[in-house]
Amino acid sequence: MLSTEERKRVLELVIAVVNGRVDVIANIGVFATEHGIELARHAEETGAAAISSVPPFYFNFTASEHIQYYHDVANAVDIPMIIYNIPGMSGVDFSTEDIAKLFENKNIVGMKHTSYDLFLMQKVIERYPEKSVFIGHDELFLSAYCAGAQAAIGSTFNFMAEKFIKLQELIFQGFLTEALVLQGEVNDIIEVLCKIGVFKGIKAALKMQGIDCGATRKPFLPLTLQEEKLLEAILVKTNCL
Repeated sequence: MLSTEERKRVLELVIAVVNGRVDVIANIGVFATEHGIELARHAEETGAAAISSVPPFYFNFTASEHIQYYHDVANAVDIPMIIYNIPGMSGVDFSTEDIAKLFENKNIVGMKHTSYDLFLMQKVIERYPEKSVFIGHDELFLSAYCAGAQAAIGSTFNFMAEKFIKLQELIFQGFLTEALVLQGEVNDIIEVLCKIGVFKGIKAALKMQGIDCGATRKPFLPLTLQEEKLLEAILVKTNCL
């Protein structure tokens, strides 16, 4: 939803604010390889620690074309790259054979797995222990960690990061019953977000918390008053407000 120049500017601002305190991973996913390389090089020059990219979609590219895209972009920079398996959004469903070909590239260091296929995720973790595998579905955080994931990238972390930090602590300490309760609380929130629109809901939640980052761009429509009230009620119930 952002122009190329806006994406560059946002990254520059984020890296300036972070100021070296933590690593910044820049998602540079686009349709054309040359544009991906442009954003990848900008990310490297700006100080990003790594890049990530959704696979090019819409045009029904072949598996070989997707794999070549990732190799071309990864080889264009000296910072590591993370592939993005998100079939629900991209329509691209990586097989174990595809992932094997991608992981042959030493610059490709991991995968963000936004898929309900935890069977595939667990196989990838077992076969490539040297790679980093992030779970991308927040509602599967607990399940994915039990299947071997050790990190996550999630949209809802923007307004309830504390819940996931606590959830991770409970998992690592072996308190799975307590973790299941907390995951259920998180999922109650996500269920509401799925009803009203995830991205619209996240921005609205942030605004309710005092961080007004505007509304989603068209063609997204604003939340209705009823949807805002539904969101506010679950945030209050789960101590997010």
